[in-house]
Amino acid sequence: MSFVIDINQDQFVEEVIEKSKTTPVLVDFWAPWCGPCKQLTPVLENLVNKKNGKVILAKINVDENQGIAGQLNIQSIPTVYGFVDGKPVDAFQGAQPESKIELMIDKLIDLAPGNEVPKLLEEADGLFKDQKFEEAQTAYETLVGMDPGNPKVISGLLRCLVQLKKYDDAKEMIESLDDETLKNEEIFKINKLISSLDAGGSSDLEELKSVVNNEPNNKDKRFELAKNYLSANETELGFNELLIIFEQDSKWNDEAAKKKLLEYFDLLGFNDPNVLEARKKLSSLMFK
Repeated sequence: MSFVIDINQDQFVEEVIEKSKTTPVLVDFWAPWCGPCKQLTPVLENLVNKKNGKVILAKINVDENQGIAGQLNIQSIPTVYGFVDGKPVDAFQGAQPESKIELMIDKLIDLAPGNEVPKLLEEADGLFKDQKFEEAQTAYETLVGMDPGNPKVISGLLRCLVQLKKYDDAKEMIESLDDETLKNEEIFKINKLISSLDAGGSSDLEELKSVVNNEPNNKDKRFELAKNYLSANETELGFNELLIIFEQDSKWNDEAAKKKLLEYFDLLGFNDPNVLEARKKLSSLMFK
């Protein structure tokens, strides 16, 4: 099903103003002779159809509808307006990166009248940040039912499953996602994180702990111990070992401890409680 329509200025009130009171409307002002328009319009159509009815694209040929173009002060094309609740709330002119356009569309959807998802998502994120992972999981699962294609919802639920060590559930969910969703930056990171948890360690954990306990300055073994902890999803313990190495010698092995910390900060996300704590400790050591 397509959510793209061609309209004229006589239909503008009904198809844009009125419809945007329930569903956001993206308005594409274009002309047949406009080269950039021919490049932009297919991108808009693809992005809008991906949202599966959460936003509508209305296309207006300015050559045939100069009245409405004049009313909205369209001075160059392509120009794209976003309407929510009967009013223009965002706009851009000229070619834009696809990622930037999608951010605009997502913003319109968030602003849509009656859309409770942003508020409920904020509450779910708060539960996660407070380490109430079981409650957060329930909240994210409710949101998946309301907005199944929302990458923020999907990534939130996946991060909960990882924290609760429900790896099989996380893998099953990853396998159910389509290729386009898997390309999302946050979901890609979580997929990579889950794969790293599968990797395991190269040495016996107890043996490594014994060596490090007897040889506290053995950075190679401590680094290996840290990686084992991280592979076992013992994030706090892994971060602690890396911070010890950094405190002992921040430049050791081409700053390997710092690089591994930053790698996992990125994979786990800013809201992860272990990341928040380790970031503070790392900053304190860096500016000691």
